[in-house]
Amino acid sequence: MTHCVEIIAFTIRPERLAEFAAIKSQVASEARQLPGLITSTTQHSLVSRGDFVDIMVWESQRAAVAGTAAFERLPSAPAFMAMMASPPTFQGRFAWSAGDEVLRLRSDEKVQ
Repeated sequence: MTHCVEIIAFTIRPERLAEFAAIKSQVASEARQLPGLITSTTQHSLVSRGDFVDIMVWESQRAAVAGTAAFERLPSAPAFMAMMASPPTFQGRFAWSAGDEVLRLRSDEKVQ
């Protein structure tokens, strides 16, 4: 089965970073109820303190499209979006199938 990986980048305003953790937990809790969402993670930039990416795995591209629209109706979405310095940047949707090869580096290896 092919799943859909969705990547969205966003920047939180510096003055809102302290409250970001609390609202992000609430958003994540609400988002777990979105139909077709398998998992979601938020990663922070090692270069710029307020930059983040959300990486979501959906059951299908159709579920990803519907889930993105449903996300905007989550109770915590308006407060979360208000913390952003600008609208989030949609990076794309990518196919992923169970069994796809994943590049894994040992902890002592460096990315060139």
